[in-house]
Amino acid sequence: MMNELIDLTMFSRGGQSLMYGLLVAGVFLGVSGIISLLWPRSVLERPTAWAVVAANVIFLAGFFWICRLHYQIYCQLPLEMSENMVSWFNNYMQRSAGPGLPLLDPSSPIRYTVPLWIENEKYYFWFMCYSIMALVVHFRIINHRLRALLHLMLSGQILILFFAADPFTQPLPKFFSEIQPWFEGMQTPVERIRLFMQLYPRMTYYYNASYMWIHPPMLFLSYACITITFLTSVFMLGVRDITIENTGYDFAKLGFVLLTLGMLLGYPWALQAWGENWWWDPKICSSIMMWSIYSTYLHTRLYVVRSDMWYFTAVMGILCFVSMVFTLLSSLYFPGEHSLQ
Repeated sequence: MMNELIDLTMFSRGGQSLMYGLLVAGVFLGVSGIISLLWPRSVLERPTAWAVVAANVIFLAGFFWICRLHYQIYCQLPLEMSENMVSWFNNYMQRSAGPGLPLLDPSSPIRYTVPLWIENEKYYFWFMCYSIMALVVHFRIINHRLRALLHLMLSGQILILFFAADPFTQPLPKFFSEIQPWFEGMQTPVERIRLFMQLYPRMTYYYNASYMWIHPPMLFLSYACITITFLTSVFMLGVRDITIENTGYDFAKLGFVLLTLGMLLGYPWALQAWGENWWWDPKICSSIMMWSIYSTYLHTRLYVVRSDMWYFTAVMGILCFVSMVFTLLSSLYFPGEHSLQ
């Protein structure tokens, strides 16, 4: 029944067309990036510029395609209940002790406002943000080897998306597996109430949480900034170019603000969703470590005029990226609240 409400096949076919376009642009940028790193002067300058622009256009088109799917979820997949069930739920919540779930309005079924950066879509959003930033740096810096590093990173991210984190081939598998039983319509009233009591808290504290629209995207934007800083720091180890260093520093300042605000805004959400037993979550601990290293990088930048601090600052910029990767891995492989999302 759910497949009749949302045509996931059409969504997947349209998304796959965009992904193949990204793959072509990514492979070209990877090859041209390797050539530019090895070549003493710029090669394929105009085609690579067009490839970066094309990648950004495709990324944005895919993002709007994802937005369309989420709008369909909001319109077509409400959790409708009979008036008797709504009345029972409201009475139960009013009698229960402590803070409960929001009461239901029998005249208006509750709807999912699923964020645009869950499951594999978060990688798509993160890499799209980096692609936009790489485009800005591409036209800001004329050094062909730094451009090559930017292109190689973008190429690698596109390959990860295509082969390991494609949000279109199987869209939102965890979300749809959660809600599919609701739309099968085969449950008894008691079973339906029991299922609703599983779905509604998840909807309230995760999918429909207002913090979900602020906390994760700020972090992914900061991750994109960290990636730019990482590439400029790698370049700084070989060549001292103040323009390139300043570019990395500009993105580092922006990324640090976004990371700090994102982490702070995640605090009240964690209290609301998990209570007080959330502090030792692996991703939170590793994020604090990343923030500390990031802060150290910015402090060392204040003394970059000293000759012995130039390379140390570059090393700290690289460590920021390494700690970011570790933070991602901690949420994938270590048990904790974030690993369930």
